Amino acid sequence: MGISQEDLEGLRLDGRVNIKLIGLRAHPDALFRWNDDAYHHIAAVGHVDLGQGAHLVRFYLDNDTWLQANIEHGQVLEYKLFDFYRVAHLSDAEFDNLINGEDKQPDSIGAQTIALTSTTEDARTCTYQRVGNGDSLWSPPVVFDEQVMTTESVSARQVTHHAMLYERPIEGAERMEYLLLSAENDGEGSFMVVHNVGVDVASVDIDAM
Repeated sequence: MGISQEDLEGLRLDGRVNIKLIGLRAHPDALFRWNDDAYHHIAAVGHVDLGQGAHLVRFYLDNDTWLQANIEHGQVLEYKLFDFYRVAHLSDAEFDNLINGEDKQPDSIGAQTIALTSTTEDARTCTYQRVGNGDSLWSPPVVFDEQVMTTESVSARQVTHHAMLYERPIEGAERMEYLLLSAENDGEGSFMVVHNVGVDVASVDIDAM
């Protein structure tokens, strides 16, 4: 991949990281919440080779969030911090229908817009717009394999993702909120669809050790 731990702000498997997102606390419109000043253990690291020199490196933290580095030709372009906002386990048949079914439902992976209802008491519904892929009502999700290493594994575990990225502006903030919708197959008989809600993170907000 041609990138070192130093290039990734010192982020590493079994390391610890503190992420400062103080400015986000002032914006109640955001579904993503980060009120945690603690250092978190990096329990797993995932790597995705997107081809043509592009990679994703994902650092999974002990508070059910994960930090993603978007890398091209050895340079980190951006960081995003995601929360596993909603996870639903699927049967084999449900997963197959979600991925291969011809009848694409509203809010299915690849739809032009996705509505997500908050998990808080106010039950707000936010609408996210698909990033890229033109004005078509539905676009095929991006399929990629992620190699995941944990602190306890001796070899990488492969997870296949069928994913699409969405975004919306956070009201009153010069910041976007993202929804990464992903149907996942871990190759071991477990299928799920995950709504990951996230925001951009600057490298100066990351304190790894």
